[in-house]
Amino acid sequence: MKKQKNTTKKFLLILLIILIIFCSYLLIKIIQRQNNPLNREVKIEKTSQNQTINTNDVASEEQAKEDKVKKEPTILTEYEGYPAIAKLEIPIIDLETYVLSEFSEEALQISVTKFYGGNPNEPGNFCISGHNYVLKNMFHDLKNLNINDEIYLTDAVYGKMKYTIYDILTVYPKQTTVLSQETNGKTELTLITCTSDSKKRIIIKAENNER
Repeated sequence: MKKQKNTTKKFLLILLIILIIFCSYLLIKIIQRQNNPLNREVKIEKTSQNQTINTNDVASEEQAKEDKVKKEPTILTEYEGYPAIAKLEIPIIDLETYVLSEFSEEALQISVTKFYGGNPNEPGNFCISGHNYVLKNMFHDLKNLNINDEIYLTDAVYGKMKYTIYDILTVYPKQTTVLSQETNGKTELTLITCTSDSKKRIIIKAENNER
């Protein structure tokens, strides 16, 4: 009986030793796997990819904001107490002025004004009139323009559009064909001012070729 008990104890002891050895082996494998450089590189790579995606998302949001600003330009809606409809720029003669929405002798003393036509930058012939006063926002230097010079007109609907001068002429006040709205669907711009003796009108015709 005593011999059988000793045999059982030995068997249990051997089983315990085997179990300890097996657990130790598993623990070593787990530690080795966690410390494997390849595993660390994979984790770093994944983190880097996530950071790149987040950066791209931020860049996309910023680009969307910039595009929205470009599509929705802002201009003055009032200039010196008069409602403004557009901004006119002619870089070659260093002219930057606001186009008042209503033509009147009083408004012409303040800035250039819409004279005839529909809305700015729409198909048709948008006509702008201004005095040839020697002032930075007037039409004194229109006489210095040439064919193919560029003009820019900005409004709150279409934004900034480029026009290229295709004709320059001098007419008498009663010659109103330059105001014609028959443009065959084109978007045109006509600038009007007086000659130095006020007997004739200097006419600048330009068209937009981007549409």
